[in-house]
Amino acid sequence: MSVSLLSRRGRRPAVAGLLFFVALAALAAPLPDPLSLEAALQAGGEHPSLALSQARLAQLEAEADQVMAQDAVDVGATLEARMIDPSDIAVDQSNNDSRATIFARKRLYDFGHTAALEAAAATSVEAGQWRSGAALQRHRIAIMQEFFNVLLADLEFARDNEAMAVAYVQADRSRDRNELGQVSEPDLLQQETVFQQYRMRRSRSQARQRSTRALLAQLLDRPDQLPSSLVAPDLSANDRPLPEYESLVAATLAANPVILALRADLEAAQLQVRAERTGGRPVLTGSVVAAANEREVGSRNPLEAELRLEIPLYDGKRTDAGVARAQADVFRLTAELQQLEYDLRQRVLEIWLDIQTLLAQREQVEIFTRSRELNFDRAQAEYEQELKTDFGDALVGQSESALLRAQTEYNLALDWARLAALTGDPYSPYIPATAAAPPGTDSHENTLPR
Repeated sequence: MSVSLLSRRGRRPAVAGLLFFVALAALAAPLPDPLSLEAALQAGGEHPSLALSQARLAQLEAEADQVMAQDAVDVGATLEARMIDPSDIAVDQSNNDSRATIFARKRLYDFGHTAALEAAAATSVEAGQWRSGAALQRHRIAIMQEFFNVLLADLEFARDNEAMAVAYVQADRSRDRNELGQVSEPDLLQQETVFQQYRMRRSRSQARQRSTRALLAQLLDRPDQLPSSLVAPDLSANDRPLPEYESLVAATLAANPVILALRADLEAAQLQVRAERTGGRPVLTGSVVAAANEREVGSRNPLEAELRLEIPLYDGKRTDAGVARAQADVFRLTAELQQLEYDLRQRVLEIWLDIQTLLAQREQVEIFTRSRELNFDRAQAEYEQELKTDFGDALVGQSESALLRAQTEYNLALDWARLAALTGDPYSPYIPATAAAPPGTDSHENTLPR
């Protein structure tokens, strides 16, 4: 990124975005009911964690502004009000020695020192932009995960509620039969124990319904608006073909926002080394001074122009120390970048393998679901023929298969979202096209290898 791209006009959006986050936090609209995943992803754009990343970016931009200001023209004025007792040999014997001056100074040339500092600052801003985009991607995935957790909590509660109801009916029958002497006391206590176990499972599931909703509301920056009902999302995007591992690694190493941020940090550190090396070189400065003097003195001029060349002769090895410190940063960032590439390779492999496992689990879930449906149909037929007194266990089995299917599809959707984030792909089938793209991206084009 060139320094010209980071002019004051170009850097203002981060500060404006930070103020926008603060304003939205105060004016957050109520969540829709029922809440869809698309609406949740849009509503989660005002979270404090995102405002924090914007604040860090704004700080980097302010530091870049400060560096660029060092090369700007300094214009100022000096007003001096003085009363003196003039020398006996002075031509002007007046006592008023007041003076007013206006000056303009500018560093004209410093052998690349300022240019290197500006380039390093601009590259640091670029790194901050990539990190801001990565923070947005992480937040979106966190919203997806908590949204799915709420849906799973509801399915778990439905399963445990049905299981508790079945256990209650069985325990109640055992009580009646115990009164008739058909069931022993130990067998009755066993049935009561089973009922209490399912009752506790139901209580835990009910508590999880509340806790998952509270976590989702916090991620949506609305901790006091717990969503009551959610819309199950369309997960047809899970059916996309899985790219080859090598192509995913290549895309990750080329476009992962964290890698791009660290590479920008490394480039900034290398530019800082150049800046430190040029810190002890001569500096050419130009200045113009215009003055108005109350007393006329021969040594004072109404207008002066100056070119000054300052040549450092000895700096006590401060330049060498600065270069060594900057070079140490280069070594550190180089090692961090290499380690990050190793970590991302492994992370891509883990997600790639997990998607394959979940696709195989899909087939298992289909067989399990068909088995539960046949079991339910058989139990319902026997109940209608009065061969069975209830078919509660079959209902529980259907709830169990629905939960397992949802878990599989939600995990697949999360893995696809994580893979997109790793490969630097801003596209998501769950984010409306009008939503803002992460910093550092130009569009919502899907760049994930197919």
